[in-house]
Amino acid sequence: MVTRCLAILLLLAFVALPALAQPESFVVRLVGDGFEGLYIMEVPDASQPPPNPLGYRSVDNWCAPLAAANALFFLDRVAGAEWALKVSGGLSPDDLSVYLGYFMTTNGEGSAERVNAASQRPGTLNADIAPGLIEFAEWHGEPPPGLVWKERYPWRVDFLGSDAGDEALLEAYAASIETGIPVVLCLAFWNPVAPAALTLSSSTSTRDAVPIAFYAWGDPITSTTDLRKENPKTPDESWDDKCGIGHAVTGVGFLKDRERFWVIVHDNWSTTVMDVAIPWEYVSALIRFLPG
Repeated sequence: MVTRCLAILLLLAFVALPALAQPESFVVRLVGDGFEGLYIMEVPDASQPPPNPLGYRSVDNWCAPLAAANALFFLDRVAGAEWALKVSGGLSPDDLSVYLGYFMTTNGEGSAERVNAASQRPGTLNADIAPGLIEFAEWHGEPPPGLVWKERYPWRVDFLGSDAGDEALLEAYAASIETGIPVVLCLAFWNPVAPAALTLSSSTSTRDAVPIAFYAWGDPITSTTDLRKENPKTPDESWDDKCGIGHAVTGVGFLKDRERFWVIVHDNWSTTVMDVAIPWEYVSALIRFLPG
């Protein structure tokens, strides 16, 4: 009886959660040292590996579910977007990613509708991310994969692949950041090197200063095997860009200087800082949320 009453109280507290400001109010303009751009404040940076309460064979290669979980948590629990309220079921980004991985059929497990031979490879197919997010948003919260108190939404989630062209991808990315909606950005691989720290100021608020680590691209690689030898905390990931399996990050901003366009991302690796800036290269797909 006590347990039941506690569960009811927790549910009522969750249902009564008030809406906060809308996503665009979290966007600030960054300036300094020849850079100018936009940045979404307060997006989480959950890192691999997540917990495994659903008993998957493995939670390696978990970049896509975490990249999406960071965005969903922000839209629901931080920004309080009316089209995303309670969609995350009150879960932390780490726990939320476990459920998202089910609907994205990460590592070939999860939603029976899309588990196929291609998705038996490690990781998440880029093409499975958007359908998985749509399924999760429409999910009623009952098993499978587990019981979660959440709202259902008929979301539109756009997938833009490399065939859309680099200019279209860049424009879609910048437009989403401007509206305060984080992006799931898919890259052929992930090998940032030679970081240089820089703190940029917000021209829209005197209290906001964002420490950013600027990275260059290392050599193209197909897995983190060698990186893990140098640092065991590096997540275990494998990529096959030909099959549409790359590294997914949460896009939270962009910067421009005289020479190039930089993206600011949360890369779900604990071995890097929260805000990573890297040149716009090796982008293979982009997944963006559009209010329904």
